[in-house]
Amino acid sequence: MIVITALYGLLIGSFLTVVVDRVPRGASVVHPGSACGNCGLRLGFRDLVPVFSWLALRGRCRQCHTSIGTEPLVLELSTAFLFGLTAWEFGFSWMTPAYCVLMAGLVALSWIDLKTQRLPRPITYWTAGLGAPLLCVAALVDGEPQRIWMAALGAAIAYAFIGGLYLITRGRGMGFGDVVLAPLLGMYLGFLNPGIVPVGLFFGFFIGAIVSVAMMAFGKAGMKTAVPFGPFLALGTVVAVFVGQDYIDLIFTR
Repeated sequence: MIVITALYGLLIGSFLTVVVDRVPRGASVVHPGSACGNCGLRLGFRDLVPVFSWLALRGRCRQCHTSIGTEPLVLELSTAFLFGLTAWEFGFSWMTPAYCVLMAGLVALSWIDLKTQRLPRPITYWTAGLGAPLLCVAALVDGEPQRIWMAALGAAIAYAFIGGLYLITRGRGMGFGDVVLAPLLGMYLGFLNPGIVPVGLFFGFFIGAIVSVAMMAFGKAGMKTAVPFGPFLALGTVVAVFVGQDYIDLIFTR
């Protein structure tokens, strides 16, 4: 199951290459079909096989040989890895597809934020719109309907914290896209345990602080350099999904 889920991750990751390119431009992710940005070659099946096409073509267009960069490879492999890890964590459960939706959404949002310092709301809304029903199904199938209100509570906690911080700082250090993203992260963490929500946010801030300090230490950023915060929130959430409960147990059993 882990292997099959990871293969689905490769396919979704391939689709995300279209999403991260078109959504920031306000273009449709469905029409027209994929094409080379340099020569306009319409991409066929042999150009679109995840990972293998990139390797076979050596990262270049089949017709004009223009480099297509490493973006497809990074998105496909990272999504596949997160899907496989999700299947390993949750096994044969409705939680697996529910959390795969989260992983796909976070990969797309993080990549876009790193490139454009934006978190497109349509991706956040679509991720929530697809994920929330799957979480409800998982809760009902497992006979744990209380997880539905736990998810709602988690969303409220994350929104209150990030939204309050946004108001206090007047938007310095984070954008409103982070505030919109917060309930989505809180919903998924709260579904597991509302107590994990602060843990996930803590992980995000902690990772962000480490990276920012490292960038300043190596001269890659200054005190006023804008560093996208969305990827750190996303990474903190991913870490909390897999080890957040273990972290809580460790803290309270010492």
